[in-house]
Amino acid sequence: MDQNITVLICDDNIAVHESINAYLEAEGMKSVSAYDGEEALRLLQENHYNLVVLDIMMPGIFGTDVCREIRKTSDIPIIMLSARSEEMDRIIGLEIGADDYLTKPFSPREVVVRIKKMLKRVQPKKENAHYLKAGNLSIDLDGYEVLVNNQEIELTPKEVEVLAFLVKNSGKVINREELLHKVWGYDYAGDTRTVDTLIKRIRQKVAKASPDFSIRSVYGVGYKFEVGV
Repeated sequence: MDQNITVLICDDNIAVHESINAYLEAEGMKSVSAYDGEEALRLLQENHYNLVVLDIMMPGIFGTDVCREIRKTSDIPIIMLSARSEEMDRIIGLEIGADDYLTKPFSPREVVVRIKKMLKRVQPKKENAHYLKAGNLSIDLDGYEVLVNNQEIELTPKEVEVLAFLVKNSGKVINREELLHKVWGYDYAGDTRTVDTLIKRIRQKVAKASPDFSIRSVYGVGYKFEVGV
């Protein structure tokens, strides 16, 4: 892993910082700590980070509000943490722009594994970028850029991956379980509403930008990407 990777950890529990940082250091990465939402937003304005680990329940500004503020100006990968296991917390986190979600108690090793996987997916562009094209939509799979009519549409890394998988399988109905498995790479314990939330965000950002394609819901099954509809 790149020695210059720095992760911003925002949590009011010092034990969370210590445990995650120990595993990050073992992988050659660094971390910076913020203990409330206001401090996290200040640090993000002042410095560059490669990823944010963000707790939902914090003093002052909640993590959900911090996430909303980040998404106004940045597509930095965000992993949200919560001491609650309710499905709605996960849905809200994804709805406002988080890329991944973990409930406490969690293994710091798992957090770092997910950090590494996410960072691999947002590496800088290579000289021979791999593109997907569908109508006036193009996706740079190396640079994680999406263009509609040559205008860039800002998507989070996870949104790009979901859209790319649908485009690769254009015209085919993809069920939610397959999307969870192929895009996230691990089992979300049947939480298929995670997919619905991501699709909703993609439609809001991309599908409405062009009448040349659509992401169609197939009741009781999943979604289909179609061009020229």
